[in-house]
Amino acid sequence: MKIIFYGTRGSIPVADRDFIQVGGNTSCVLVIFNSGEIAILDAGTGIRKLGHDLLEDKEKTKGEIFIGLSHTHWDHIQGFPFFKPAYDPGQKLIISLCGRQKHARDLSSIFAAQMQRDYFPVSFDNLQANIEFFEADTEVWHTQSGAAITAAEHGHPGGAWSYRIEEQGKILVYCTDIEHGAGIDPNVVRFSKDADLLIHDAQYTSEELKSKVGWGHSSWDQAIEVADRAGVRQLALFHHDPEHSDAFLFELEKKYQQHHANIFLALETMSITL
Repeated sequence: MKIIFYGTRGSIPVADRDFIQVGGNTSCVLVIFNSGEIAILDAGTGIRKLGHDLLEDKEKTKGEIFIGLSHTHWDHIQGFPFFKPAYDPGQKLIISLCGRQKHARDLSSIFAAQMQRDYFPVSFDNLQANIEFFEADTEVWHTQSGAAITAAEHGHPGGAWSYRIEEQGKILVYCTDIEHGAGIDPNVVRFSKDADLLIHDAQYTSEELKSKVGWGHSSWDQAIEVADRAGVRQLALFHHDPEHSDAFLFELEKKYQQHHANIFLALETMSITL
C-alpha cells in the first residue's frame, strides 16, 4: 500500500510563500493498493493536482476511482469541480460517505449545490464521468481485490468519519477533523490500534486549543497521545492550521521529535509505502 499526500492544510487553502514547503492545499490523500486499485481520501483542493497526475498515468484510471469523504465541510469537497477525471465520459467515480445518518442530506445534492451557478460556472449535470454516490448503511466494505475499508464516526460539528484501510497485513488509519473533548476518545484509540500509519488531525497547539473548543479539531499533543495509546508505528500530523507557517510547523516538529521519533508532518507530495 502506497500513500501520497496531495493536500495537508486545514480549513482554507493558503498560497503565501512561507507556507509552500508544508503545502497550501486542503485535505486530499491518494492510496494505491498493491493490486493497482486506488482510493482517494477527501476532495479538498489537493484533488486538482491529483486529477492531472491520474490522467498522465491512464493505468490508474482504467477501473473505478473511489473517493471516501471524512465529511462534507467545504475544505474537504471544494476541489472536486477541478478534478479532471470527473469530466471524462469513460471514467467511473464512486463518491462515498458510509455510515451516514438517514436524516442527513444526500451526497448528490451537496455536490450539486456547490456547483450551482451562484458559486460555479459549470453545473454538476455537465460532468461527463459516470458518478455513483455510495451511502450504504454498512461501515465495512471491501475493494474488488479484497482490501478492507472500515468507517467509524468521530466527534466533529456536523459529524465526521475515520477510515481504517487494511491490505495484506498493513493498516492505514485516516482520522481528521476530530475534536476529542475533555479526554482522548477511547473509540478512536481502539480504531487506530496497531496501525502502521495513522494520519491524524493536529491543527492546533495545546495552548491554541483552549480557545478553540467547539471548532472540531485536535492538538499535536492529542494526536500523539492517540498514537502512543494505540501502539501506532508512524504518525503523520495533518490538517495544518492556515495560520501556521512552514517555519512554525518545522520548529514544532523538531521539538516533538526529540521525544517521539515516529512522528512527522504530513507534507504535500510526500509519499509513504507500507
